[in-house]
Amino acid sequence: IAAKKDDVKAATLLLENEHNPDVSSKSGFTPLHIAAHYGNVNVAQLLIEKGADVNFTAKHNITPLHVACKWGKLNMVSLLIKNRARIDSVTRDGLTPLHCAARSGHDQVIELLLEHQADIIAKTKNGLAPLHMAAQGEHVSAARILLVNKSPVDDITIDYLTALHVAAHCGHVKVAKLLLDRNADPNARALNGFTPLHIACKKNRIKVVELLLKHGATISATTESGLTPLHVASFMGCMNIVIYLLQHDASPDIPTVRGETPLHLAARAKQSDIIRILLRNGAYVNAQAREDQTPLHVASRIGNVDIVMLLLQHGAKIDSVTKDNYTPLHIAAKE
Repeated sequence: IAAKKDDVKAATLLLENEHNPDVSSKSGFTPLHIAAHYGNVNVAQLLIEKGADVNFTAKHNITPLHVACKWGKLNMVSLLIKNRARIDSVTRDGLTPLHCAARSGHDQVIELLLEHQADIIAKTKNGLAPLHMAAQGEHVSAARILLVNKSPVDDITIDYLTALHVAAHCGHVKVAKLLLDRNADPNARALNGFTPLHIACKKNRIKVVELLLKHGATISATTESGLTPLHVASFMGCMNIVIYLLQHDASPDIPTVRGETPLHLAARAKQSDIIRILLRNGAYVNAQAREDQTPLHVASRIGNVDIVMLLLQHGAKIDSVTKDNYTPLHIAAKE
């Protein structure tokens, strides 16, 4: 409590009676952790003078420096570093103090840590660098500081995600623009083959989609399974993105490895509005996937009457057969 309130007198009295300055609370945090949280430098100084361990690890291996960096307590960070706090100590998940400062967007703390040679490319267990953290938190100036200090713009996680993938996922346009202006690869591939454009389409981030295409993202990029950004947007029902991609010459008929066009996926996901848009933009209504299934077969299997009617109105063949000789009617009856 004295650490929380920066009450030096009370802390001095307590330390005279309790010789251990690292006494832990139920959560495993020491008074120095608590002082670090609130930026209470006076009590922190007293605790350190009385022998408090500046590198004491609470639960999940969190040190006072992690706490001070997370909450942006610049004077506290400075005090801890002067008293030999380990600059690159890692938590259970591999977070360094720099990760904590970047995730919370504390620019001055980031600069101070870097001045003291904090590892700018330190990775968490998932492979996230501080730049990924700044992108995740939409901290443009923090990301800029990291980039100016030579953080690799296309650094990857264990899933091959770049900071641009992260910005696209979160819809953080300003961070994405900064990264692209610093020559981030707009076509970087994650482990599943997704580019930042695929991710922006999946998460319905229209502004990021627009930005990526202006910066050279490949509109027809395919994953290993053959998914294009249009497949992803169609399946997810992202209408504005589907329209935008089609306006920018995305083909509505590119098949996946299984032969499925965006129309097949939209039918499977019951996206009637998307189907209408795709058909208006020239999608082939009788496209055959593996086993010769057409979008009408897919809609019949799912039992969506509106989509079946819509496809028939646009010339879907009611008598087209799969490799097993099933018509859409057979499939509807079977289901």
